[in-house]
Amino acid sequence: MQNVKLSDMYRIKLVGDVQVSKDGTKIAYVVARMDKKKNDYLSKIYLYDGKSKAFTSGPKDTMPRFAGDKIVYVRKGEKKSEIRVISLVGGESRKIAEVEKGVINMKIDGDYVYFLSPVVNKENDDVKRITSIPFYFNGKGFIYNASMQIFRVPLKGGKVEKLSNVDEKISSFDVKNGRIIYSASEDEREPFMENLYILKEGKGERISGRKASISSFRISPDGKKIAAFLSFHDKGFAEHKRLYMLSMEGGDYELACGDKFSFGKSLNSDTRFGGGSVMQWINENEILFIATDRGKQPVFIYSHGKCWKILNGNRSVESFAYAEGTLAFIAQEMNHPADVFIKRDRERRITNLNRFLKLPKGEHFTVKVSDGEEVEGWLLLPEGKGPHPAILEIHGGPKTSYGHAFMFEFYYFLSQGFAVIFTNPRGSSGYSEEFALKIRGDFGNRDYKDLMEALDFVLENYSIDKKKVFVTGGSYGGFMTNWIVGHTDRFRAAATQRSISNQLSFWGTSDIGPWFNKDYIGAGKDLWEGFENYWSMSPLKYAKNIKTPLLIIHSEEDYRCPISEAYQLFYALKMQGVDTKMVLFPHENHDLSRSGKPKHREIRLKEIVDWFKEHME
Repeated sequence: MQNVKLSDMYRIKLVGDVQVSKDGTKIAYVVARMDKKKNDYLSKIYLYDGKSKAFTSGPKDTMPRFAGDKIVYVRKGEKKSEIRVISLVGGESRKIAEVEKGVINMKIDGDYVYFLSPVVNKENDDVKRITSIPFYFNGKGFIYNASMQIFRVPLKGGKVEKLSNVDEKISSFDVKNGRIIYSASEDEREPFMENLYILKEGKGERISGRKASISSFRISPDGKKIAAFLSFHDKGFAEHKRLYMLSMEGGDYELACGDKFSFGKSLNSDTRFGGGSVMQWINENEILFIATDRGKQPVFIYSHGKCWKILNGNRSVESFAYAEGTLAFIAQEMNHPADVFIKRDRERRITNLNRFLKLPKGEHFTVKVSDGEEVEGWLLLPEGKGPHPAILEIHGGPKTSYGHAFMFEFYYFLSQGFAVIFTNPRGSSGYSEEFALKIRGDFGNRDYKDLMEALDFVLENYSIDKKKVFVTGGSYGGFMTNWIVGHTDRFRAAATQRSISNQLSFWGTSDIGPWFNKDYIGAGKDLWEGFENYWSMSPLKYAKNIKTPLLIIHSEEDYRCPISEAYQLFYALKMQGVDTKMVLFPHENHDLSRSGKPKHREIRLKEIVDWFKEHME
């Protein structure tokens, strides 16, 4: 079996944001890599017209968009971003706009480039005067004085025009024939519940009849209706997103389909570069979209009131684009990072960016747990007779999942001699809505049992050393790691990452705390209404029971699970004399393991392996 080394991180090519030209003959996509010397991510635009070639020079080029005989893209600089245009026949690119605060999203419509960018109301001094919530956000920092607005610039270049001047908090937009639809929240007490608006003379006119949690939407080719993935949170945050239609003239949403699957992407991977579409109209009556389905991310089609899969397989489709019979898509597998594919009459891979990796797939298993539900999981086993030490990996979310998407981390651990066990307990995505909602207001109960019973199954059926089993997880997986070591001593050592230790403090310090915890922990009750329940679901309450050596990994600028969660747990363990170490990463946020500085990503993995090996005996 091939050994995966930390240095292989810098060999892996990351691919994202696939686009197709209007006539379906050309494909553009982004290829990125981690650069060790610069400790950064570098990227270029590639073009495929029968063969692939680097089309821009970089070093930080993203967001390719076809515009007739040109490609428009974004080049990120040290302080500003540039929107640039290059002819499809090649040559030098030309800057058409400079954007101080960055381009968040970009679309071409007619003779204009439309994009989102934040507008910041600067303070006169270094004091923060905050009157709104949420006031900071993971990966963005303090946002209390910033608003997202819509801009445009002519394709030929010229003045950047600010089109919107709205008070609502814009999250996304679409444009068709000059008509702009945007999603935005207007109540700071419900920032994840949005309406759809049409932009008229700089202001928004609401067209949706009801607030919803909207993940994605698109205007139809004829400009008459809008398709949207959304949920109303009637049952809670973990409610499945469904496909709805809304007339451009406004009114109530009409359900199109979606009570069987989890719309959108939710498989875990640490080798994504992002960008691209998860839904697209292909004519006035049909829509393609990605959903998560039992550890896979297939492409579905909606047509005349029905939905079914058109692109399946044991893989994760990351994004796609369609034009004139050409479907281009990016997909990854459990044992291989993403590549670009096209499907016309037949499917064909057009890149092989990481051919040096030849890795085994995990062995799939299912467990019928104690309440009769089926839980799915996978196992990576080292070569050799065994018994092998093992690591139980727990995903975040909780409504995400493991499956047929590449995790460099898993294969590095495997190469270090550990079996890797990864499962989708109750609360995960890709299964029934009831499966996801089961843990609402009941963290640490059925989800904990699912994990322990899945682990029992693996220990009974595979050559694993029962005395050398370790556990790790991040975010919700970090919460669960903390919970586990407070409720059992079966693990040799543990590593908790970007975790939650105290649901009471998380409520008031996380960028999503008041809303996430009211739903997932309080089951609709705020902190002051469900104080005892919040504390009962806090791992800190059970810290007195912890004897397992625990490594605590946290980022100093994590605003999703703030660093105070790590501090509290560390103090509790030190005061009881438990073997523990806290490793803090400066200038990193909640996404350290996926998009942190390359050197920090390297150190993080080494710290976990070293901790487990130190506690092997």
